[in-house]
Amino acid sequence: MKHSTKRIAAIAIAASLAVAGLSACSTSGSSSGGSKTIDVAYWNYGPGAVTDNTNLQKGFEKQNPGTKVVLTPIAGGGWGEYVANLATLIASGKHPDIAFMASEGVKFLDQNNLLLPINSFLKSDPEAKKIKADIAPGLLTAFSSGKDIASLPNGFNDFVMYYNTDIFKAAGIPAPTGDWTWPQFEAIAKQLTTSGRYGYAWTGTEIAPGVLPWIANQGGNLVSSDVCKPTANSAPVVATYTFLNDLIKQGISPAPPASNDLISQFENGKIAMFGAGRYVIPSMLGAGFKSFDITRYPTGSTYVTTLGASGYPILKSSKNTDLAWQFQKYAASSTVQDAEIGTPTAPFDSVPTLRSTAVKTVAAGIPPANTKLYYDAVDNYKTLAPFPAPAKYTQFESAVISDSQLIFGGNDTVQQGLDQLQKDLEPIVTCN
Repeated sequence: MKHSTKRIAAIAIAASLAVAGLSACSTSGSSSGGSKTIDVAYWNYGPGAVTDNTNLQKGFEKQNPGTKVVLTPIAGGGWGEYVANLATLIASGKHPDIAFMASEGVKFLDQNNLLLPINSFLKSDPEAKKIKADIAPGLLTAFSSGKDIASLPNGFNDFVMYYNTDIFKAAGIPAPTGDWTWPQFEAIAKQLTTSGRYGYAWTGTEIAPGVLPWIANQGGNLVSSDVCKPTANSAPVVATYTFLNDLIKQGISPAPPASNDLISQFENGKIAMFGAGRYVIPSMLGAGFKSFDITRYPTGSTYVTTLGASGYPILKSSKNTDLAWQFQKYAASSTVQDAEIGTPTAPFDSVPTLRSTAVKTVAAGIPPANTKLYYDAVDNYKTLAPFPAPAKYTQFESAVISDSQLIFGGNDTVQQGLDQLQKDLEPIVTCN
């Protein structure tokens, strides 16, 4: 098999991760040091990230007079690159107190001894207990490494099925209610397929929401429960890839496109259904596209909601853990989350983690019509655990994407491709 440039680059990035782990071990970060300054590193993915973190900075400083929040923006084309660049920063000798992180990076922080879990804070802080009680348990699980809770999450995206309401109406097909099965989904997708339109498509450049929600609904995962071994050629994964590959063979789905292409094709009516999180809505509304709604992924052998959360974990290198903890609570508070609901024409790009704020989002009329599903799917259903994000996530993501492309592109059979993926992941998904 040929390895893509991205995969080769990922191997080089791994070196910086290892160095970062060694660097962090020298500082315990257990004292508050009397300082009223904290350094917050965040992923600078664009203007929105700068605005959001600047608002947090100003809000926290206003609520806590005399404190200073120093923002450290870190570039990255995706979560994997951001984590790698964060590791390089730490290895160079700079030690932020807090680092904005998603589920994809939690295992990396924990396994490299960078993470200061918040379990003890949650036991002793009454205010934090109230915040925790307002958060669906599945969200805390998604933002943990084993029993170590990385942070109070302040946003999440769970993966749901988007469908074009106009296309469904024109085809005379009732809107899906979410209680459908894989065969029923396939039959509907086939009905919606025409010479100029695919019934369904999934992204080929992201694991979630690419193949992962389907694997979860077949009772599987790409890693073991302790995230120490790959399970890429296990029966549930084979069944999932076989089902998706058959959709391509039947002409119901195209070879998986890039995420941005997928969204534009959906807006242009060339795709009737696709899977994603809430993060696609600002883009679609900005393009003037409103003919969509959401429902649950179809049930396979089971139904499990797949999600990723984000928050502001405290690093062990912090010299002011008490102030860092106050900042983390503030970022997850109703003061912040209520202000980030947005409007029906300009909604926020993630789902609030507070149940009480999610209710306000529905009341505010934030699209789509079934917006209540985003929170209900994590509050009322089992969630995928663990999120398949080993410490070497950059390499993991790259291997899964490139080997999946060979399968769905017709270069490998499902079994051959997944056997190869298993071999490729064995040195990557390890706790040694």
